[in-house]
Amino acid sequence: MLALVLYCVTKPVHVDDANFLRLAEGAAQDPWRPYDITINWLGTTDRAFNVLSNPPGIGYWLAPVRHAPEWAMHLWMTPWLALALFGTARLARVLGIAEERAILILGTSPVFVLAAQSLNPDLPLTACAIAGIAGFLAGGRWAAAWAALAGASVFFKYSGLCVLPLVVLAGFQRGRVRQSLPVVLPALLLFAHDLLAYGQVHAFAMAEFQGRNGESYQWALLFRKAVAALAMLGGACLLPVLPWRLGALPFAAAGALLGVAAGVYSHHDAAQLAATVGCSAAGGLALGSLAVRTPDDRFLAVWLLGGYAFLLTLMFAATRYWLLFAPAIVLAALRRNPSDARVGVAVAVSAALSFALAHDDDAFARGYRDAARELTQRYPDGLFIGHWGWQYYLEQGGWHAAELYQSVPSRLAVAFAPWPQQFDHNECLKREPARVLQSSWPIRAYSMAGAANFHSFLISTRPPLETYAPWTIATDPYDQVVLIWRCEALPPEIR
Repeated sequence: MLALVLYCVTKPVHVDDANFLRLAEGAAQDPWRPYDITINWLGTTDRAFNVLSNPPGIGYWLAPVRHAPEWAMHLWMTPWLALALFGTARLARVLGIAEERAILILGTSPVFVLAAQSLNPDLPLTACAIAGIAGFLAGGRWAAAWAALAGASVFFKYSGLCVLPLVVLAGFQRGRVRQSLPVVLPALLLFAHDLLAYGQVHAFAMAEFQGRNGESYQWALLFRKAVAALAMLGGACLLPVLPWRLGALPFAAAGALLGVAAGVYSHHDAAQLAATVGCSAAGGLALGSLAVRTPDDRFLAVWLLGGYAFLLTLMFAATRYWLLFAPAIVLAALRRNPSDARVGVAVAVSAALSFALAHDDDAFARGYRDAARELTQRYPDGLFIGHWGWQYYLEQGGWHAAELYQSVPSRLAVAFAPWPQQFDHNECLKREPARVLQSSWPIRAYSMAGAANFHSFLISTRPPLETYAPWTIATDPYDQVVLIWRCEALPPEIR
């Protein structure tokens, strides 16, 4: 399992990693107000407070290594990996589950492996939550302190607020409500800091940002998020080997029907529909693992279903958002006491898929890094559009993100997949031949042809391509990048 994580220890900055490294820069420049730093977000340079929808905990954590090599930044995240595995083992023991089973099933799942290979706050969030919940359930003189640790998950993502009622529920079930109350202290401290530093609570500002104009709650979008979250659950959190049983087949059938409806709604072709339906059916099968026979069963069901409901309130779906809630479904499945043989097969399948997706995602990240470095070595400066690691490495090389509808001063580098901003087309422009980011690896965490995206439920096209499955089988290119010139600035060798 550790080998799965460390396999990509040199993985380039990828997708949202770039945002959190920018936040780390803000934490280094002004530890009291890290969100005062600016960031180009979809073509508009704005204060990070207005557009980055997570607490600053990951920024503080990454600040000491923000300029270090990629391998050092990834190794810097391993203490959270250790805490998450410790919490998993302890929680399994409290619930009467073999520790090694819980560690192997959760620790080899794609959602866990890819989160542990990123510079995102999902792993610290989950580590605090699961270790704190486990310590509180175990009881003893330090139970209140463990409750506070669970609450500290809110320093990394606002989904940590879901942990607060969960710990209070556990306290109510065990007659230790007073011991559970320290779970709210970290959130209160965070809110107090925001009021003193910014004059408003960032979590509340982000709640308004997430649901702006009611967009997050339109019925069609809610349906899309519900099916995408279900497909991500079954395709990357709890694969269908472990929860497979006759009693869960109606859940799988319901998931498959939802997948069919979603795929038809989004105009998927046969191959795209197959990935959507397969993953959504697996998600339904996973939900069939839940039970309500005992207080511990009900606790796990509330943890998982409450998380599912929370995910529907967000602007978009992403597989990594499940990490905080994935321990609940894994432990629920293991409480059904599957055979050693089935657990062994489940671990092998999960590890193999995690390796394949990690390899693919690493290649995706390297494609943008290499393309960006090639450009910055050819030319000392320029403008670019597009975000993710593409933005990070171009800015490292002295290039600057274009503002929305900005004219092209001389040259403009364009990447199409990482949500490029619009630029001014009302001038004479020429483009060099595209550099294609090819892939021959068949197991894909991102594929336009396969309509699959581990990192979101949309792919940047015009209009955006709607996706549900977190992975698929395909060999289409990741993306293409081009260099656009103003006609009068075009080099002679390109004319």
